[in-house]
Amino acid sequence: MLKTRILLLIGIGLFMVLLFLTPSFLPPKAVPVLDLSAKAEEKVTKEVKEKKKITSVQWKGNIYRDLETHYYHFSTTKKGTIHVTWGPNTDGSDFIITDQNWGSMYGNGDVLPAGDYMFVVTSNPIESPEDPSLLTYEFTLKGLSFKEAPITTLPQLTIESPVNLVTLLPEGDHTITFKGRSDADFLLFGASGFGDEVTESLTSSFEKHLVFNEKSPAYNFYRITATNEAGNAVNRYFEVLYEGGIRE
Repeated sequence: MLKTRILLLIGIGLFMVLLFLTPSFLPPKAVPVLDLSAKAEEKVTKEVKEKKKITSVQWKGNIYRDLETHYYHFSTTKKGTIHVTWGPNTDGSDFIITDQNWGSMYGNGDVLPAGDYMFVVTSNPIESPEDPSLLTYEFTLKGLSFKEAPITTLPQLTIESPVNLVTLLPEGDHTITFKGRSDADFLLFGASGFGDEVTESLTSSFEKHLVFNEKSPAYNFYRITATNEAGNAVNRYFEVLYEGGIRE
């Protein structure tokens, strides 16, 4: 009995040895060959770009009626037809598309050549005392081939003083302080009274004092422009009507 078991174990061992030493007759598994040529890389890059192609963009925000303008920068790769839709609660605001030098302006349905543009959000004039001074807007732009996804955020601009966008000053000497802060990459203050606008740069936290006396204009117009690195900007305007000032 023991001899039989020993012979059986020896037979199993010889079978296992022969099994490992015998070459396989199964077809070898194919190894994938990667195409690392420039042409193949170009094809993959093109496919990725096609998948990521941007064909629409949406801008949302709040804007002060009459005394604020918002600018959104975008670029296109070929000409296309402008198709803009207004979202809910967008009554009271409007838009225009312009090149960066205001050389040409475009509206809904116009053909826009390839290039760099600004989507400019404006507001309709107030028609009644019930009209809100702060408007909500939502615009969606389609029909264009964007070079890249446009940045849809604006820089923050917080004004602590003056409280009102329009200030009425009686006769006598007065001082108005422009005070606020912004996270903009570029911050500019502009003043228009007599003649052309005079501008100066502001720091991220600013405080500027203006004195009004008998030599000051009766009508004074100011703006603060906050611009981010993407080229998007907020223009906020201020008017000072001074009864004791010089009238042109």
